[in-house]
Amino acid sequence: MLKLWNERLRRHQLNQFKYLRLIFNDNFVLAFIVLIGALGFWYSNLLGTISGPIILGKPIVILLLFLAVQVGGIATLLEDPDSTFLLVKEKEFYKYFKAAKNYSVFVPIVTLILVNFLLSAFASRAGGMKILDIVVVAIGLIIYKLGFLNVNLMELYGQAKFGSTSMRLVSNLLLLVSLIVSTYFFSWLMIIVGVVYYFYLNARTKTLETSGQLQWKYAIETENQRMFRIKRFYNLFTDVPGVNSKIKRRKWLDGLYKPIKPVSGNTYLYLFARGFVRNNEYIGLFLRLTIIQAIMLALIDSFYISLVVEMLFIYLVGFQLKPYFKEVMQNLMQRLYPIDGKTKINDFTKLSTFILLIQWIISALAVLYKFGFSINSLIIIVAGLAVLFFVNYFYMPRQLKKYLD
Repeated sequence: MLKLWNERLRRHQLNQFKYLRLIFNDNFVLAFIVLIGALGFWYSNLLGTISGPIILGKPIVILLLFLAVQVGGIATLLEDPDSTFLLVKEKEFYKYFKAAKNYSVFVPIVTLILVNFLLSAFASRAGGMKILDIVVVAIGLIIYKLGFLNVNLMELYGQAKFGSTSMRLVSNLLLLVSLIVSTYFFSWLMIIVGVVYYFYLNARTKTLETSGQLQWKYAIETENQRMFRIKRFYNLFTDVPGVNSKIKRRKWLDGLYKPIKPVSGNTYLYLFARGFVRNNEYIGLFLRLTIIQAIMLALIDSFYISLVVEMLFIYLVGFQLKPYFKEVMQNLMQRLYPIDGKTKINDFTKLSTFILLIQWIISALAVLYKFGFSINSLIIIVAGLAVLFFVNYFYMPRQLKKYLD
């Protein structure tokens, strides 16, 4: 079983590295650096406005730490044929899952360390917590999360019950109560609860080794869902085989198509517009980036950072729309339309211009909210408009032509 795990882990890591090389390109790294810098600047300014403990300080700390513990689960790397071809090895799978659990501790631990580190300044100033208390709670949470991974393991065997109640629900309630008491009264309680909880669940999982009651359907579906979430993220940046965007009718948005006249010259404009609205991936990407941009522009006080955010996010949305054109062009049925390539590019550019104009208007409102009617606002808004025209009338047509060629 350990040999099987090592082989699958090596194949899985090679596959992940292949996509990570494509994702962490110059554009993404630049956007990530600017985003981190902007958030850091905003966080620093936020801390500067807090002179002492506030009423919501500790509740916010408790909520964020509770959510941080939920990050990460066991990566089993199970595959659909396993339930048939490896059924005879069912009792030996415990060693396989133990190795999977040991591999899966990295992401939760790193997440908890980063969240506690970044939250420490806020917890100290707004929550009135001592640095020692923050460190103690963080250590307790890490131990607790190591124990919580055993709940994931027990779920694979259908043993995650505490009486008639789900072990996951009981664990989360215990975590919430422990966080409240540790944050308000006695921080060392988190370590005590974490250690007791860890050894208790470790003892419970030992019985799984010989139970041979693996819930194959649940285990495989859980892993498939986990991998789909990862691939869906990768698919935002590059084409990932096996990831198909969900399509929704969205009848309530039919009014958006009325300005498009039903003539042959608008065939692809209508096709692109209809597909964009129905496609969860692209309309979701547009909405997420636009909302994040608006929030950042409404919170950031620095003119230069706001200028970079305005220009960068408009470019990013335009850049991320390119794969949609390629996706439509790969549909063989669309080639039946007697429309030349230049018209296709022009129609897609019209749609892209309309989408980026909506984003530009929303960002402009956020800029005006933050800087008012000033020369700074004018410069940021005009810069965003300049990027919009550059993307749609210089960058986009040349890139789309490559897809047709």
